[in-house]
Amino acid sequence: MGQFSDDGKWWWDGQSWVATSQVVLPQLPMTEFEQSGKLNSARSRMSKRQGFLAANVVVDGVVGGGGVAPLLELPLAVPFLMLQHRAFQDYRTWTLEQLALATSYLLGPDEPMLAGETTIFGSFFLGTVKRDLAVVVTAAHVLVLRIDFVDGQPRWVALAARPSDVTMHVRSGLLVYGPILIVVHGSWQWVIRGYQRVFQPAPVIQAWQQASAGTAPHPA
Repeated sequence: MGQFSDDGKWWWDGQSWVATSQVVLPQLPMTEFEQSGKLNSARSRMSKRQGFLAANVVVDGVVGGGGVAPLLELPLAVPFLMLQHRAFQDYRTWTLEQLALATSYLLGPDEPMLAGETTIFGSFFLGTVKRDLAVVVTAAHVLVLRIDFVDGQPRWVALAARPSDVTMHVRSGLLVYGPILIVVHGSWQWVIRGYQRVFQPAPVIQAWQQASAGTAPHPA
């Protein structure tokens, strides 16, 4: 089974040690979210989100003189926010299932994910969605994983460390953005940014505190 060295810089693939920075996760198995067909619905909602933003640009061009408004026109704002909330919620659910699979691949079935969270937020100004970083806590490790693209999967390991060597804290965001979970290891830090009422950093903080204290639950 794969495991990391004490300093987190190397990963044992079953035959040899590989630098953690060089580890590339293979294509993960399909999650239950994908198998159920829910991912297709989530992708459809994300596509409709882009359609709302495009419609807003057209409306603002006619009504406001051609500038791109930082906020949606009122007739579009409420349905847009409801659609975006559902899409981001779905993508978060999907990502957590992917993180569990990635953790099993990297650490084996005897060290499961206790809690995890992912970056998921969108920009009104650019019309983009960001889903690029995720954090995982197990009984013995904190992992920060990089996701290859918005519709992709965890692909690279940015951090593998003992929970006691890591600090975490949450910062409140503004309006619909936030809170923000910050993971610090040495001079490095990773910012996991979320969306209000979708992002849930509290279970990650609790799992990390338990793991650091050696009181995290272990599988039977």
